[in-house]
Amino acid sequence: MFRTVFAILASVVSLYAIVCVVRIILTWIPRATFHPATKFLASICDPFLDLFHGIRWMRMGSLDFSPAIALCLLGAVSTIFSHLANSSSMRLGLILGLLLQTVWSVVASVLSFLIILLVIRLIMILVAKNSFSNNPIIYQLDQCIGAIVTSISRTFTGSRQITYKTGLIIAIATLIVLNFIGQLLFSILVNILANLPL
Repeated sequence: MFRTVFAILASVVSLYAIVCVVRIILTWIPRATFHPATKFLASICDPFLDLFHGIRWMRMGSLDFSPAIALCLLGAVSTIFSHLANSSSMRLGLILGLLLQTVWSVVASVLSFLIILLVIRLIMILVAKNSFSNNPIIYQLDQCIGAIVTSISRTFTGSRQITYKTGLIIAIATLIVLNFIGQLLFSILVNILANLPL
């Protein structure tokens, strides 16, 4: 009986996460805002998504990564329900391991997204030189990633003046290394927690 209830709850949470993803994508389309279906999705998803909207460290310029936390939390809850549906016991260590894995998935998603943005911007610089210098979209992108590039590159170069291209390369390399080390450390910690006898 309980296994069936947990299986249904896992499915409901997974479905809700998919609906939230659709809602997030629709926010990127200005004309979709006034469509009745979009308003309906907003009434279902926005109360939950807004709980995470004010997290400052998840905002970088005009980029807001707070929906990633909401979606990862839904994923963790769905995984816990699925495990309860398929297992006779749920240990504290396993729950802590799942929560830690959720935290890492948010961090890894943000790191991956930033790496992709930085690589795209570096390719634009290498291929097109200054042909994008007056483009408002590129200007907005530089506003979003500029502070990150500067912070990371200053860690290694100090106050020495470097080009934006060099800063991008340093930032990309640093984020790739952080992503790799983080993945390794978090997988070790999750395995340790999951194997605790509690």
